[in-house]
Amino acid sequence: MKKTLLFGAAAILALSANAQTLTKVWEHSMADHTTGETRSIAALGDYALVPNKTTGMVELWDATGIAKQYDVNTWAAGQELGDLALGTAVSSDEAGNIIANLGFPGVVSCRNFVAIQPDGEMFYIPCEFPADAIVPEGAGRMDYLGDKTAGDITSNAFIIACPNKMTQAIVFNVYEKAQDPSYSYAVKIGDEENTEEWNTESSAMPLLPLEEGAETAPKFIARNRSLGGLRISADGKEALQKATFTGEATIDFSKSTTTNFTAWTVGGKSYVALTQPDDGVRTHSWEVFDLATAESLARWTMPAGESANYMVGFASSVNADGTVNIYQFNPGIRLAKYVFDATGEGGVEGTIATDANAPVKYYNLQGVEIANPENGLFIKKQGAKAEKVIL
Repeated sequence: MKKTLLFGAAAILALSANAQTLTKVWEHSMADHTTGETRSIAALGDYALVPNKTTGMVELWDATGIAKQYDVNTWAAGQELGDLALGTAVSSDEAGNIIANLGFPGVVSCRNFVAIQPDGEMFYIPCEFPADAIVPEGAGRMDYLGDKTAGDITSNAFIIACPNKMTQAIVFNVYEKAQDPSYSYAVKIGDEENTEEWNTESSAMPLLPLEEGAETAPKFIARNRSLGGLRISADGKEALQKATFTGEATIDFSKSTTTNFTAWTVGGKSYVALTQPDDGVRTHSWEVFDLATAESLARWTMPAGESANYMVGFASSVNADGTVNIYQFNPGIRLAKYVFDATGEGGVEGTIATDANAPVKYYNLQGVEIANPENGLFIKKQGAKAEKVIL
């Protein structure tokens, strides 16, 4: 049984008015990264992952700029993959692997992937739609890939894809570096039907880590542009249910045309960061919400005079102290890192052992303890000290 990491004896403090903080850490110009190059981003600990379709590179950004990059197109050319090259969407899994789509635009971009391991080695993951998928004529590209993938792409993982014009989320199971059709399946997004002919882009991502030996994706959250609102899966393969919470509160997407968002769970609570309307249909102000109550906890407001852009990329990663890195991407404008603290007190509060001889434990980036860590990015904890390490 995997164990959830709690730093200290106490859980996260209860949320209270004005307790939350959203602090900008750094910002870079993205003048050369427009919607033609990048449509969604991901996070790998302290790095923002940015695909650049034009150069064929997956870029790792930090406070210094591009700290590292992987040349996917050169690799793809050596694999004789035909016209397949780096797309515009990227994700990361619980073991520190990077997953990017190949072949954008076109239907191939939602079922062809490259995985990049922490040592830089790449491998190709071709996928086919599961038998229960409904693929209408003209269904096509995947603009956005949720910034998280459940599990470890080298052993057992689930990539959740939401192609344009489809009313289903497609869950691809990848077992030992190849798709396993037996555990790949489609999940209906909701009872309502899509109302837009083209702009029905969707995005989805797991809310919880993958349990060892699981044969279905863990509970995940999705958003379909045409249907509006957030939807969360029930356990197993049932239809996604509209996110309605205590007091019938819902998080409104009705006036926001962007599909990207990010979600995370820490200390037993789940949160989402997503765009909100700015007196018009094109927007890129955004807010952090408590998923249990739909309460707005923090807001970033678009600067006065700045032209709105319909697509905003988000990604998030949970830090050892319970705070959360939120990465914001505005095509052609900015890439910025914020740290969100749900408690206002520096993350998870509690007493932590300070014995220098305390046992060493390792956890993945979702806070799940790993007994024998290898080949990935992990949190190493000894007494009061917690740090990210690559093994």
